[in-house]
Amino acid sequence: MTLPEYFVWTRFGTESGEAAESILARKEKERQAAGGMFLWGIGNSVGPSVRKLLASLKGRHPFVVFSPMLVAPRAVDVFPTEVVAWQSARGLDAQDWEMPAGTLVTSRGGPAGVGKSRHYALVCQRNEALRANDSGARFAIADLANFATGNPVGHSQVTAVVRRTGRSADGPYVAAVIATLAYPYVVELSDPVALDAARRWSSRNKPAKRPRQLPLEVTS
Repeated sequence: MTLPEYFVWTRFGTESGEAAESILARKEKERQAAGGMFLWGIGNSVGPSVRKLLASLKGRHPFVVFSPMLVAPRAVDVFPTEVVAWQSARGLDAQDWEMPAGTLVTSRGGPAGVGKSRHYALVCQRNEALRANDSGARFAIADLANFATGNPVGHSQVTAVVRRTGRSADGPYVAAVIATLAYPYVVELSDPVALDAARRWSSRNKPAKRPRQLPLEVTS
């Protein structure tokens, strides 16, 4: 498949102590169990840009392009002090959304994540198996601009909503996996719980939700 003109671009590698190959294999099991849907955790909010992209596409589903990282993982990603699983989700429409059974979205916890109460995930749909394709479309970061602002995509932007502005045929990045976004497109995650090493990479062992305390005062 050729690279779309507009898409959500996310780069992946070893994260939360789990190798990229293991993450893809786990997400493939989740995709099979959920009729083609899987959640892909991201560290930054792209909700406002996704809203603008959805408005411009007028009912068409945006594409999501996954590319392997070109740099070696950081030590904190390979050997995290703590890993947490996120249990609750809310969509772009500010409505609570029940994650598919067996879904496991994780992130780094511990000292580097002290005080973190929110994480995010792309809600993806793909009919074919999740297998990284080294022969996918190639491109350079200079071929892309941020969709909302038109600014160049920064190397530190692991996930961004982009517009294709160039046509490098032999760039260093590859569109290893392409999926589409499905409703509710992007979710804000909350209610994290720590995972021990034995439970981290089994979606069958997703921790039970803790009882949610009702707030004393509800504001809009």
